[in-house]
Amino acid sequence: MKLRLLIAGAALLTFATSALAGPLSEAKYTLYYLSPSGAVRVLSTDPLPPGSNTPPNNQWRYDYSVLNKSPNPLNSFVAFFNSDNVNRAGWVSGTAPANWTITKIGPSAGNYNFRIRYLTTVAGAKIPPSGTLACAATFTWIGAYVPGPQNYDAINDGGSEAGVTVEDVVTTPTRSTTWGLIKTLYH
Repeated sequence: MKLRLLIAGAALLTFATSALAGPLSEAKYTLYYLSPSGAVRVLSTDPLPPGSNTPPNNQWRYDYSVLNKSPNPLNSFVAFFNSDNVNRAGWVSGTAPANWTITKIGPSAGNYNFRIRYLTTVAGAKIPPSGTLACAATFTWIGAYVPGPQNYDAINDGGSEAGVTVEDVVTTPTRSTTWGLIKTLYH
């Protein structure tokens, strides 16, 4: 009996350890179309808003939230644009925390792909383990559909990791019609 418990405990520990293993970062994005009347939240499943891919009203913004899952401080995040070498996006500007720089890298001759690097060399500005980097990229868009996930690199003091951004879909709580009906009985 003790041997079975020991084996079960070891198996459980192995499973728990493997469940904790995984990427060193998680990059989520929220997408906004910067329409002439103001920023509009757009989901990847939404249709392309009319005129949103035609200059001069074709500016968009990714708001990034990069979670540092590494035991080392995060010091750089690189977002890739036009990774498939199709010219859909053009760089406009970006925002980052204090003591972080924003640099456009590329495109090289004959290519359309470029990267935006968010970087800090200031020890106190690095993102600690379990901390989140909040930054943004404003860009022009001429694609035929809503911009979607991007390739990225997250770089910490221990190394780097490539990944793909994930849309941050916040669900709106729905109101229960049953609860509403119950409340009306007592008014």
